[in-house]
Amino acid sequence: MSASPTLTERMTRLAAYEKAALALSVLVCAFLIIDPLVLKVVREFDPGTRNFFRGLTNLGKSGWILSFSGVLVLLFTWLGAQQISRKKSAGYRLAQQLFLYLFATVALSGVGVSLLKNILGRARPKYFEKLGPIEFQPFTFDHSFASFPSGHATTAGAMAGVLAFVWPGARVPLFIAGAWIASTRFLIGAHYFSDTVVGCAIGVAAAYFVRDRLALRDWLFRKNKDGSIKLRGQALLNSSTRSLTSRVEALGEELKERVSGENEPRQ
Repeated sequence: MSASPTLTERMTRLAAYEKAALALSVLVCAFLIIDPLVLKVVREFDPGTRNFFRGLTNLGKSGWILSFSGVLVLLFTWLGAQQISRKKSAGYRLAQQLFLYLFATVALSGVGVSLLKNILGRARPKYFEKLGPIEFQPFTFDHSFASFPSGHATTAGAMAGVLAFVWPGARVPLFIAGAWIASTRFLIGAHYFSDTVVGCAIGVAAAYFVRDRLALRDWLFRKNKDGSIKLRGQALLNSSTRSLTSRVEALGEELKERVSGENEPRQ
């Protein structure tokens, strides 16, 4: 007697229109029920808590990630072009590709969500009392009507997804960190809860999408015969990570010894 299919298996067997209808129903329920309840709770936060999350939310800005990764792509491209050993050249090339993957994922998801949120035109939570949770003014291209989905949450999801694919052993804490950064958007009242969840999901989906496209070209990632996708140069990355960790630990011990020596009483 065969086992009955799981809920996940049943979901995957649904037709495209059935999945779309189910997703739309869940989204409407979130708009009408979850968003107002969460908004009521976060508005009762004390100023100190709100300021803490407001500082943390800056980690979800795409500007610094794109600038940082873009500069490093250029740097490692230049270093790889120098007359150096084959091992160093391979390391620089891998670093260049990793940061290019991050740059492309954040840029692609950011541009897409920016267009989507302005096309949909959902009113932000500050208009909740006046307009309610379901107020859309499409194609206004007004910041006050660009709540769904959240751009910061999209960036947080994209960054977490990229890092999780690069360091799969740390994917759980990475996704948790990404979820917390994304959550700051509704915790400070800048977005609704559903804006954040959908934005973060789009960011993670973008990381999957870009990774899969790269794997098809056997660039940075490779697709195995069993269908799994693995990072090329994983051994080199792990070795470099261990080496960097050892250097940081050695530097920490050296600094600790110096501080201890300076604090010892002089005879």
